Amino acid sequence: MTQQQYSRPKVELTTKVLDRLNIGKRYWQSSLDTLPKDSKHYSITKEYVKEFTLKYEPKGIGLFLWGNNSTGKTWTATAILKELAHIGYTAYTILGDELRAIYINNQMFDPDNSIIRWVENVEILLIEDIGKEYNASGSGWAELCFENLLRKRSRNLKVTIITTNLSPDEFKDRYKNSAMAILLESMIAIQVKSADNRAKIQVEIQKTVNNT
Repeated sequence: MTQQQYSRPKVELTTKVLDRLNIGKRYWQSSLDTLPKDSKHYSITKEYVKEFTLKYEPKGIGLFLWGNNSTGKTWTATAILKELAHIGYTAYTILGDELRAIYINNQMFDPDNSIIRWVENVEILLIEDIGKEYNASGSGWAELCFENLLRKRSRNLKVTIITTNLSPDEFKDRYKNSAMAILLESMIAIQVKSADNRAKIQVEIQKTVNNT
């Protein structure tokens, strides 16, 4: 099969579409072209998007983007999500600490799908900041919700992208061997390293303040 045989109608990423993707407005301007060109994660993500349709999507292979705060994990993940949504894949973004709530509240995404059903079945799901969700005094409920979602998606070859401050070893400690096994069979782990982006943003904010 060729890339052309897999082609889908392109989707214009209007504000309405970006809102439906549940992307935070701060990341609406993200794109692969804005990633630091000299970084390892830039070259890997470029190759991932380029080969996604033929190499990664058929096997349900997603990404596990990890690193310190303010290194551009969410910006990178959103850039990938937007690129794939633009070429026709259904996609959605959810914060890690929202997973527990959607299982409790059973809110609707649209007339035909609850949010639970949508995050379980959408072609590409981005889960932001996993590991920061409320732990309910150690009950394990949040972890169970996450692991069950991950298992259902992996079982059906649905692509999941995760951003987190947890290294793979720390992820294993938090979510145990069963969740780690799912990650190993369905995701590429990439450490995101770059300068502190929020520090750079603060400099720009101060310039704006000083010029008013």
